Amino acid sequence: MEFNPYEEFEVPVTPEELTALEAIGHSIRRSAGQPFFLEGEQGDFALLIRKGHVKVVSGTPPRVVDVRGPGSIVGELGVISGGDRMASIFAWDEVEALYLPGGDWLQFLHDHPRACLALVKAGGDMIIRATQKNAESELAIEQQLAKRLIDLLNRGLGEATADEAVVFRRLGQQDLASLIGAKKLDSVKKVIRLLKAAGIVDTGRQVITILQPAVLREIADGNRTVS
Repeated sequence: MEFNPYEEFEVPVTPEELTALEAIGHSIRRSAGQPFFLEGEQGDFALLIRKGHVKVVSGTPPRVVDVRGPGSIVGELGVISGGDRMASIFAWDEVEALYLPGGDWLQFLHDHPRACLALVKAGGDMIIRATQKNAESELAIEQQLAKRLIDLLNRGLGEATADEAVVFRRLGQQDLASLIGAKKLDSVKKVIRLLKAAGIVDTGRQVITILQPAVLREIADGNRTVS
C-alpha cells in the first residue's frame, strides 16, 4: 500500500494526545439549545466535542453556518488569535465536550506539533466546505437543500426509523435556509412543499423527516428534480 504522509493529519487528536488534553481539561455538558459560548465573547478556552453535535451560529439575525460532531475542536481560533469569538456554539442535541483552558491549550499545541498541523488541516477543510457551498449557490434551491440534508445525514445527525426514514429533530426551515445560504426563506419553504407533495420528506415543528433518502440523494446529485 502506498504511504500517504498526510494521513496522520486526518485525525484531530490521537489517543496519546487525548490523554494529554484530559490532564489539562475537564468535561462539561449542555442540553439541546444551550450555548457553550456566544459570538463577541472573549475567546479564553477551546472545546473538544466528545459526544453529540453543535451548531455554529453567526450574524444578526443569527444564522446556522456549520454543524460539528464528535472529534471536532471549536473555539480554538479565539484562543490562538486572542480576539473575540467570531461565532456562537450551541448544543444541537445532548453534548459532552472537553473544556480546554486557553493557556493550557496553547501550550498543548506548542508541545504537540502533529496536533497543531492537524488543526491547520481542519481549518483548511472548513475553507473548502465554504468554497464548495459558495460554488453550489448557483444550483437550484432544491438541489442545494438536498445536498445539505444528505450532508447532515452523513454526519450521523438523523435518527433512523424502522421503515428506513431519517428524522432530524430541532431542525427548522430557517436553519436549512441558513445552511445553504439562501437569502429568501420563501424559496426554501416552496421546495419543502414540493418535496412533501412528492412524498420525499415530511415536516413538523422543528422536525424534518426524510422519507426516501435514496431519492433525496438523486436530487442532491442532480439526477432528479421535483420542481
